[in-house]
Amino acid sequence: MEAWMWIIWLTIFVVAIIVEAIGADLVSIWFAAGAMVALILSFIPNCYWWIQLIVFVVISTALLFCLRPLAHRYMRNNIVRTNIDEMIHSKGVMKARYDYLHHGEVVVNGVTWTAIASKEKDVLNEGDIVTVVAISGNKLIVEKIKDKE
Repeated sequence: MEAWMWIIWLTIFVVAIIVEAIGADLVSIWFAAGAMVALILSFIPNCYWWIQLIVFVVISTALLFCLRPLAHRYMRNNIVRTNIDEMIHSKGVMKARYDYLHHGEVVVNGVTWTAIASKEKDVLNEGDIVTVVAISGNKLIVEKIKDKE
């Protein structure tokens, strides 16, 4: 069986490269690297198939869990933020009541937005001062600012 293992490792390598070329999630490239190391080991005389398999699994998982987060951080460095991100932590005034069954409206920086509460069961009344905690599509997710008592 050891005589044919190079075909298996070469096949895994090629399939992993093709899968990585189709998607850009940086998952299969690590298995391609592990397959390449196992392919090199398959040409060493008296290197058993189970040793090659162990090396493949160890190299692939180590690269997946160690280098993938670094690669993602490097690749996502060019994300362009928009001015909508500046609205988070802004304060606004509720213009229309929000409850579990109805979306409310909030005015932030002079613009009226559809608003939903960050906690479903919260009720926000007209005139309540809120802060924007997130944005979901074209809706602002808001929380009521606690009154100081």
